[in-house]
Amino acid sequence: MARPADIALSFDLFKKARRDKLTLSQLLEKEDPSSEYGANEKLDAFERQLKRFDIKTKSNDKFGIYADTVDKFYLTEESKVLFPEYISRVAREAMVNESILPWLIAITTPIDGTTYEPFYVDDQPTKQSKKRVTEASELPRCKITGRSTSIKLYKYGRAIEASYEAIRRMKVDMLALHVRRIAMQGNLDKATEALAVIVDGDGNANTAAQNYRLNADLDGVVANGLDYTSWMKWLMNFYPYNCKVIIGGQDELLNILTLQMPNINPLTLLAMLQSGQPLDIRVKLAQDIFNTVTLVYLPDASTDYANKLIGIDNRYALEYVTEIGSDISESERFVLNQTSVLTVSENNGFATMFPRLATKTLQLNA
Repeated sequence: MARPADIALSFDLFKKARRDKLTLSQLLEKEDPSSEYGANEKLDAFERQLKRFDIKTKSNDKFGIYADTVDKFYLTEESKVLFPEYISRVAREAMVNESILPWLIAITTPIDGTTYEPFYVDDQPTKQSKKRVTEASELPRCKITGRSTSIKLYKYGRAIEASYEAIRRMKVDMLALHVRRIAMQGNLDKATEALAVIVDGDGNANTAAQNYRLNADLDGVVANGLDYTSWMKWLMNFYPYNCKVIIGGQDELLNILTLQMPNINPLTLLAMLQSGQPLDIRVKLAQDIFNTVTLVYLPDASTDYANKLIGIDNRYALEYVTEIGSDISESERFVLNQTSVLTVSENNGFATMFPRLATKTLQLNA
């Protein structure tokens, strides 16, 4: 097992990491496994390299410990190699911890390339049923096949424009704060694109969500709003799936948050009391149709899908496709060429999985 000081750091390691479809952190972990240090080891292989060069990335005011400037990465040719991966790690952490995407996607598929052919199940209602068949008859079939139109991956991210010298004088934790902000905006961009695919489809036929009109399809009784009966009808139309997540803008979600629950008619209550009927009647639906839903607020939804609620069963709605290795930031070029732009980006795309079945919309003003 190699120890931190035994590993020769050079930018050739990035080439090896890309070739092996790994991040630099993963490559270092293979060379210097944390499992060999025992249960009390709190650092991973990359963090041990930071410790090796005494690079402090976080401040602790309580103990009077403060983060170094970025220039600390540049003291040696080896420590300089750690800077691009540090930027990538900060961005990756923010993309996971500060994202609403986990509420929207069912599965993540890593690929080697920038295009992807999604799969689907030919499971129309007539083919979903497991009907009784006579002896020696063939069972009904549903087919898994590739879609006709491939999904193209696009680059999401942001660029920090600053002089090379200014970046070097910045505190490491201050730079990390800016990178996290970039990643947060990238997450919102991806969520907006994910919503567009959920509603409008991924470019293949019959992949758009099934749309319901409040008044025309659900017998709504509130103009430009949401009534309780229509709300329950819409949820029931998801069965045998469940509406687990609802995405919308400010006005759209307020329709749910201010929804008036039904109250018993006082004349009916009086009649029940006079007749001696029990008042603690409880009704339970066998299926979990009216489960607790999670509301996801997405500001762009008000602009792109005004007066529309987007409901999904997030276990089956959307596939998140990402290019392996695309999250390695171009900060390597920033270090080597001393450019004035530091970028953080990755290549992603989205594909529908069970459109119309697990994705439905509700038009509130129709």
